[in-house]
Amino acid sequence: MCGRFQLELTMEDIKNLLDVIGEVKERYQEDRLSSFVQEKQDFYPGSLSLTAGHDGLQKNLWGFPLGKKLVFNARQETLFEKPFFRQAALKERCLVPASLFYEWQGKEKIKHLIRTEDSLFFMGAVKEKFPDSSGSITEHFSIITTASEGEMKKIHDRTPFILDKNDIRRFLDPKASPEEIKEILNKRNLNLLIERASKEEQLSFF
Repeated sequence: MCGRFQLELTMEDIKNLLDVIGEVKERYQEDRLSSFVQEKQDFYPGSLSLTAGHDGLQKNLWGFPLGKKLVFNARQETLFEKPFFRQAALKERCLVPASLFYEWQGKEKIKHLIRTEDSLFFMGAVKEKFPDSSGSITEHFSIITTASEGEMKKIHDRTPFILDKNDIRRFLDPKASPEEIKEILNKRNLNLLIERASKEEQLSFF
């Protein structure tokens, strides 16, 4: 699954992200772009984090509210079948940029730091608007997960789905058919670099 990730973003990273999603940089004033610059920080369900979609860059809350809980992961295998995610899967897919994510192994909760070969990668997600307790509308995202492969199986049976850059624009296109999106989601995940956390890092679950 994915219940915690880390993100660090420079202005150069943000401009590169706009290129990746096919956004026109001129739509954004420099001061607005600077609001997305991110010092190294960990994010948890309920956090406000950057997403990138067909409507550009936004900051959204992590987790779809369901009663008093947050549903922060969506299974790739049932994304278009589950009523809770179906509309978002059809029209509101997005990316969640990350520098790494964390996973804890077994009953001992052995902490691992997991990256890709790139310093920044993009997890697939869906987003939807929900009313908050005051009646205001807020937008939330849930990260898509897939069955773990290779070494990740030894740590956890679920892994966030990480998009190949060649698939990103098609994934974000609201006109793409469910079959096209399923084809992308059925691909093997990118190669992951797994590092067991140091003794000092193991002492803190959070």
